[in-house]
Amino acid sequence: MPINHQPVIILVEPQMGENIGMCARAMLNCGLEHLRLVRPRDGWPNPAAVATAADADRVLEKVEVFETLEGAVADCQYVVATSARDRSLAVPVVGSGEASAKVADWGASGARVAVIFGPEASGLDNAVIARAGMLMRFETNPDFSSINLAQCVLLFGWEWRRAAATSRATKPSDSYSGAPAPASRADLDRFLDRLEQSLDERGFFLTPDLKPTTLKTLRSLFSRTLASEKEVKLLHGVLTALLREKP
Repeated sequence: MPINHQPVIILVEPQMGENIGMCARAMLNCGLEHLRLVRPRDGWPNPAAVATAADADRVLEKVEVFETLEGAVADCQYVVATSARDRSLAVPVVGSGEASAKVADWGASGARVAVIFGPEASGLDNAVIARAGMLMRFETNPDFSSINLAQCVLLFGWEWRRAAATSRATKPSDSYSGAPAPASRADLDRFLDRLEQSLDERGFFLTPDLKPTTLKTLRSLFSRTLASEKEVKLLHGVLTALLREKP
């Protein structure tokens, strides 16, 4: 499968180089090669990752490191987060098989997709989940659902590889059939930053304590809508009109 059809695997604040190496090994087992790290605790490069990667050097050699999640997903059109816990945000929760099939279909149509995995100890927080259009959940034993980071990556990679073998660019995911591709997350973030500033200036946030929660809800809402580039430009126009002073 062409490299540009592969999803980007993003590890947010991974804590141990050994785990990064095992994730790289799991990725290459399934034919995945794009790995991005957000604020790895022990920095990068990390010799400990090489020891556990088991010759998955071509994954480690191409690792990209970002200071923020915003930067890591900026060029992506679809964002899928993973979590074992229930969340307060209204993000659709989809089983790993169905979610992986959607990722494969999006990639086959030429879109760039990010699949995000959280820190070993705590998983992803709501600030990250708010940036996702979908929450992928693995169907593990409910009485013992905890799995390690590399296992999560391997389970997704295995499901994705099976789905990618039958995916066709002419047969996109049913949920978005015929719809234009979403705007990049960088384009959406520019609109949301502008919206936040405008709301702040007009006293929309009644108390500083409520502002972060409200912003997460707003971001999650727009992330789920998967607005196209044209639609994001329209939103900019709407905001400009609303901010314009009356003559």
